[in-house]
Amino acid sequence: MKALASDIDGTLVFNQQIKKQDREAIEKYQKEHLFGVCSGRPRCALFDLKQLKLDFYILSSGAVILDKDLNIIQDFPMKKEIVQQIFNEYHQHAQIILQTGNADVFYATLKEDYNPKLKVISSFKEVEHEIIYGISLIFKDDKTTKKVCFEINQKYHEVEGFQNRNSVDIVRKGCSKGTGIKIIKDHYQLEKMAGIGDSYNDLPMLKVVDTAFTFKTSPQEIQKQVHYCVNDIAETIALLEVEK
Repeated sequence: MKALASDIDGTLVFNQQIKKQDREAIEKYQKEHLFGVCSGRPRCALFDLKQLKLDFYILSSGAVILDKDLNIIQDFPMKKEIVQQIFNEYHQHAQIILQTGNADVFYATLKEDYNPKLKVISSFKEVEHEIIYGISLIFKDDKTTKKVCFEINQKYHEVEGFQNRNSVDIVRKGCSKGTGIKIIKDHYQLEKMAGIGDSYNDLPMLKVVDTAFTFKTSPQEIQKQVHYCVNDIAETIALLEVEK
């Protein structure tokens, strides 16, 4: 059996919608293989994926790996004192999302009108009772984001930060989309696994899959790391079918 893992935002989902041709191609692909997501999103932010019956979920940049029934295959919580330090250091300079194990609440310092589970917070105390898998810092531009990502990785040795365009997704050291891919491949004893993503935080995934895809519109740094540049997921699946 084979599998395809897809990033969510900007790859599978655009403006809370999945393209019709992508959905149809995925459903056809799943008749013989597995399809799942590999994302920086937390467990509670899957509301726009209901059109699909996914076979697995790699969430919070590899810190939470779930099966099709949303049962935990493996997870890697962060130390709360580290998360609190990062929150306190950056909450005046960035919008923050706290990625927890709570499936019903989306904790953030920013307002997202489209998210039905959002709870706006102003202090870490409001989430200290939760299991925390990640913290995301959102900035206004890529340059600041790159700088902070470097700072995080230099200063906090127990965590790892990944740049996702204008945000830094921070998880426990050793976690990444790449480690999530390896866990899924081993868990399902997959023959081959492909992956598609559009941004810098997808690189750990794209480097470990057997066949890597990105879009023709992705940054050049991403395009250089993959086997194929495509227009959409439907085209990705068509190429995988040819590989048979």
